[in-house]
Amino acid sequence: MEESCGADGKEQVQKALNAQLLNIDMDLQREAKRMIANLTDKMVLDLKKYIQHISLSPDSINNDDAVTPLMKYLDDTLVILNESLVKENLDRVLHGLWRLLLRLIFDTVAENRGVSVEFYGRFHYTVEALVEFFHAEGEGLTLEDLRNEDYKALEEELRLNKCSSNELIEQYFLEKICQQRTLKHSKFGRISVKCYYEAADQRLTVEVLHAADLIALDANGLSDPFVIVELCPHHLFPTTKSQRTQVKNKTLHPVFDELFQFHVSPEQYRKKFACIEFTVMDHDWLSTNDFAGEATAPLSDFCGPDKAVLPGGGKAVQPLILQLSRPKPSDKPILKMLEARAGDREAQEFVKKLKEIEKSMAEED
Repeated sequence: MEESCGADGKEQVQKALNAQLLNIDMDLQREAKRMIANLTDKMVLDLKKYIQHISLSPDSINNDDAVTPLMKYLDDTLVILNESLVKENLDRVLHGLWRLLLRLIFDTVAENRGVSVEFYGRFHYTVEALVEFFHAEGEGLTLEDLRNEDYKALEEELRLNKCSSNELIEQYFLEKICQQRTLKHSKFGRISVKCYYEAADQRLTVEVLHAADLIALDANGLSDPFVIVELCPHHLFPTTKSQRTQVKNKTLHPVFDELFQFHVSPEQYRKKFACIEFTVMDHDWLSTNDFAGEATAPLSDFCGPDKAVLPGGGKAVQPLILQLSRPKPSDKPILKMLEARAGDREAQEFVKKLKEIEKSMAEED
């Protein structure tokens, strides 16, 4: 070849052959994926039937009995596939089937929010049984492939659904605290406060100093802001009422300089979800007040023997600047879970409050 085509010609022929081989390989992979997708699609109805069997099984039934029909179907199917497919294509089938099962179980759980704890426990048992089945003592999929992002999302969905309403609300505030820590800049403005704790009297003092760069919510391009200060969650502080500043008219940079005090016990501030929530509102004389933004600070940042100040020592405390946010609660799975608990008064009141805020935001848009 080299004599008739020369070195350059040989290289060009080799490149052409490599390109053709690559195209053939890509075509084969596409065809394999298409056939595998077609195969798993044909299994959807059967899988839905067996997952529905688990879903409708009474709480009194043993988990093994609920899951056995699904496991037997999978075992019988994979015995046939194992005899018919080379390992590479069998692995592709297993990956596709695993993704499909996770999606079907997630959809089933999401459609059945607010049911018994046993329901979610049964599906948690199912998922772990499936992990063991697909791993096949190291002969199947790797644990890393099995415990992928879809698996983690399903595990989190099951974990949260098994929580009580109070535990879900606590998780909601934990997430808010984490989000506040990562918020460095905000187009909704910021608020400056001082918070300090006198351990001897179990007294938390909150000074609302000022806010800046608030969003304009009135037709004149300004706002009439005030700040609501409250300890959250409410079930941890059942007797503590929220307090609020005076309204500052026609300004986006209000100066408040107001002081509020709350009784906080060590049992309360030690909870990692315990927090102070600052809600900035725009006062409307003739209609409902508008939501301007909020900020959250964990009590653990101010309370405790190592953080307490002596009486009168608040002057030495440095101001804390908190960026404001305007989150959409309806985007959070926790809110949907609480909303589904129609018979739980505390859950419904919590959801109602958040929905009122979101409605206010929608009306402004």
